[in-house]
Amino acid sequence: MSMICTAPALGQRDTADRSPERGGDRDDRSVEIRLDDLPKPTPEVAALIRRGTVRLITGGQPTSDAASLPVGQRLAGETRFTFRYRYDSRAQWQIESRRNALSQTMVSIRVRFRSIKLISTHDVWLRSPPSTNQFWDDRVVRHEFDHVRISSDPRIEKHFLDAAKELEVIRAPLSSVAGRGGKIDNAKVQSLIEAGMKQALNNTTDYVRIRYRELDRLTRHGMLPLPDDAVLIDEP
Repeated sequence: MSMICTAPALGQRDTADRSPERGGDRDDRSVEIRLDDLPKPTPEVAALIRRGTVRLITGGQPTSDAASLPVGQRLAGETRFTFRYRYDSRAQWQIESRRNALSQTMVSIRVRFRSIKLISTHDVWLRSPPSTNQFWDDRVVRHEFDHVRISSDPRIEKHFLDAAKELEVIRAPLSSVAGRGGKIDNAKVQSLIEAGMKQALNNTTDYVRIRYRELDRLTRHGMLPLPDDAVLIDEP
């Protein structure tokens, strides 16, 4: 199963009027910048592109709220990441004995995950792509790949996996998973598991949004180098 959740993030701010403002939105006007048309990136950047499934685009408008930028400045780039998950699980359940006549009948559900995978994709949007020969050295490009480095970090997947594993034991009222005749409905059990997976994904997405904002705060959206002692991702 999978669910897609897109979270745009603030990108580099632009202090120079590089090009006229383009109209339209990213769905109608954005075009891909082909990697084959660019110089070969460094091994580190090439690994980020593969790990994060990165696509470079230009055209249209940014999707982020630029209200935090100083007056007269505009976004020169932004990183749009998408998370989705895929898992294979099997659930077993047992009706618990009531403690007394007034207590609610509960069901103990044990979930065994045979596989769980968090998949990330990224669109790096650039308002005015740099010249080909300077592309990978451009300040805006480097900053946006710092964003990619955060959301494609294996520790982010670990955050998600740890949250998902909390679903291995679920206690729920019998009434929430019972179907006709009072028997446990497998579809309702699966819906309960799916709701937990979506919450785990939402929590992971929110965490990455916070890390993106921290990167922008520390670097003033790429205007300053990232401090050597900066910690952008907590250890799981």
